[in-house]
Amino acid sequence: MAEFWHGITDQGMEALAELAAQPGWWQDVLRDPSLVIGVRNQYLNVYWNGQSIFKVKIGKNGRISVSTHPKYILNPDLKAQISLDGATGAFQFDPDVLLTRKYVPGVSLEKLKRAAKRYAGKEKQGVQQIAEANPNLIDVEIAFREKIDSSRVPRIDFATFEDGGSGIELAFWEAKRFGNSDLSDDESSGVIAQIRGYETFLNDQRGVVVKSYQVVANNLARISTMSGGTRRLSPLIQRVADGEALHLTRPVDVHLVVFGYTAKQKKEMLDPLLERIGRHLGSNRCLARGDAAGLQLKL
Repeated sequence: MAEFWHGITDQGMEALAELAAQPGWWQDVLRDPSLVIGVRNQYLNVYWNGQSIFKVKIGKNGRISVSTHPKYILNPDLKAQISLDGATGAFQFDPDVLLTRKYVPGVSLEKLKRAAKRYAGKEKQGVQQIAEANPNLIDVEIAFREKIDSSRVPRIDFATFEDGGSGIELAFWEAKRFGNSDLSDDESSGVIAQIRGYETFLNDQRGVVVKSYQVVANNLARISTMSGGTRRLSPLIQRVADGEALHLTRPVDVHLVVFGYTAKQKKEMLDPLLERIGRHLGSNRCLARGDAAGLQLKL
């Protein structure tokens, strides 16, 4: 099993700080606290509604390269039909109108966000709302290992810092919108199997995971400074960035959060389902709320 690591070197952070002083995409990201920055192993993902609108790679020499998916540069203002020339088979369009061809500071980021939101389902939109409501959030969309062959590696939705009995604790959360087919009490597949897989990894790799998130806390503290305070840092993340110890519980318990349901659905279907899931995972592991907006990740 490949060792997990998230974190940016000091050289990489210095390169980002230099870039923050210049008008451009990174300065715009820093000024938009609704964007969620996920720190990876020498790169960043910048998320909006679960869509990574920027991937920011940092080379060994501190050189920064940034990319986005082609679908996000389609002009979200387009409404008119595009003509097809029946004789030549050519579509008739102006590339300067169809695409966001050049990044314009203060303008283009909103276009990219509007384009990205079209690809975000209701579950991802709920995940965005939860991320915005939790200042102690340290990471999102966390893959514990690299892609194997062509298969997609599951990603746990949230990592947070909590003020626990042993000090500051690292907690992990899997999020499901009501109606997600993985939300079942089948032990061999779905959310129970996902959570148990995450727990196995975390219990095996607890040392490197804790060290990694100490580095991430420092990275996010420096990013907050780059933003001039626009990206506010929670006191818990600041304490870890300043050197306070971080802990993982023994054994690691991954929590489940469910959202996006009506009162009737909760009473008739969700409550019995969560009770059955709790028999497998253990008590006090599930958090449920109908509306994702403002949902706090704390049991």
